[in-house]
Amino acid sequence: MPRRGRLRLGPLVLFVLLGLAAGCGGESAPGTGDGSPGTRDRQPESPTVAEGGPGEAVVVRDQAGREVQLPSPPARVISLVPAATGILLAMGEGDRLVGRTDYDGDPAVDHLPSVGGGLHPSLELLTSLDPHIVIRFEGDQDRATPSALERAGIPHLAVRPDRLDDIFEMIALLGDLLGVPGQAEALESELRGELAEVQDRIAGEPPVRTLFLLGGDPPWVAGPGTFLHELVEIAGGLNVLDEGEVPLYGPVSVEEVIRREVSILLIPETGRVPAGLRRLEVARLSGDVQSPGVGVGESAREISRALHPEAWR
Repeated sequence: MPRRGRLRLGPLVLFVLLGLAAGCGGESAPGTGDGSPGTRDRQPESPTVAEGGPGEAVVVRDQAGREVQLPSPPARVISLVPAATGILLAMGEGDRLVGRTDYDGDPAVDHLPSVGGGLHPSLELLTSLDPHIVIRFEGDQDRATPSALERAGIPHLAVRPDRLDDIFEMIALLGDLLGVPGQAEALESELRGELAEVQDRIAGEPPVRTLFLLGGDPPWVAGPGTFLHELVEIAGGLNVLDEGEVPLYGPVSVEEVIRREVSILLIPETGRVPAGLRRLEVARLSGDVQSPGVGVGESAREISRALHPEAWR
């Protein structure tokens, strides 16, 4: 299946997808806006919904725990989160989109005006598009945008796709917001089925000790608590980092990576391997693997092929 919701991946890809600042010489090395490690700062409540049919009021609770009310399902949507944009397209609701970011690369939205970045977009451009709602990333990296939207009277919905469950919650949340819960359920079922197929394919294979390296020197890695960690496990890998060692994404020393006896380093195709780790076996992955959206099934397959090529012959 071709990857859906393709992004224009570049130095700031995870900045846009996860709201984390890029660094380390222009490579994808997520952290907060001041360069410190990112943290999972959203409230723990799961999204809840009171659904309405077409023309009926909609009430949803977003991934920041905020209640969002609209008089009817929105017909004009701006998504500042490329993963959310991909979900709307996959559900067949792309005609509701009236704006995009510079990092949305699906041809289906090329005709839409861009409001700039996913964080700190142009508020002048955004408001000129008269959106019924704006989908934004939840995090401390951009508090100006939600405050500006509040002042402008524009409703906004916060999402935070840290883990796979967050991605599935986001799908359900967007489905209920748009009044198409059945389409959201079908998409979630499809993605869960793709992940299950990968697990079945490598069942019985010994887990491969690995680390998902984003790039940089010292290397930035994906730790437990991220969807990338979960994809590695589904694909038959064993993340050599323990819970709590890295707050979502963060740096580790070259010496520490070597000490963990990594069998294969996983790294996006544009990432740079530090000199001290070049003696390790490296598997290059497409940059799309970093996207926390509708491509997670294909991403799990790609990771699994790198870790267990014999199972895919």
